[in-house]
Amino acid sequence: MSPPLFEEKVRTLIVEDQGIFRAFLCDWFLDQDNFEVVGAAASAEEGLRLAQELQPNFLVVDMHLPGMDGLALVRAVRQMRPETRSLIFTSLTDPLAVTRIRESGVEGYLEKDCTPEELAEAVHAAAAGRGYFSPRFRDAIRREGNKPQAVGKILSKREQQVLALVLTGKTSREIGELIGLGVRTVEFHRANLMAKLGSSSPTDLLIRAKQLGLG
Repeated sequence: MSPPLFEEKVRTLIVEDQGIFRAFLCDWFLDQDNFEVVGAAASAEEGLRLAQELQPNFLVVDMHLPGMDGLALVRAVRQMRPETRSLIFTSLTDPLAVTRIRESGVEGYLEKDCTPEELAEAVHAAAAGRGYFSPRFRDAIRREGNKPQAVGKILSKREQQVLALVLTGKTSREIGELIGLGVRTVEFHRANLMAKLGSSSPTDLLIRAKQLGLG
């Protein structure tokens, strides 16, 4: 079950140190009816200041920033506003960075050499909480995910908890009642599980989990 369409404009903060990409994103969002760019920053430190001031509910963040990096910024903003969602929009990353991204709980990841259609899909999915991870990113985590002992590196502790309950056949409402989460939050974790484990449907998620020895 996907979250409903946006009921109001998504307050978006862009954090990108390359001026040309920052300008491109600001212009691109002008054509997105459901989004409003409330600020743009060239560093994570500036982004954190603007996040405190402007209270965005969606971040588009480069991974590689001067000083504090993009994931550290996402963590800091979520300490202030846990409901804030984020998309990492960056250049290709090394294996260590991929590991950090998949452990971070961000709602999306996309490379800068994407097509405009991919960017639109990623932005709308991540902002809505459905989760979006690029095909190359999914391939990377699928290769690692073929090792059952590596699942703990791919899934956050909360995602592992939700998956364990999904495998018992519990509904999202039942899972939420057991672990103290709202239904939409559980659905968000389900979507991220499907994206991270390379599953195309809830049924495929169960099959994939069993292939990994989790069910």
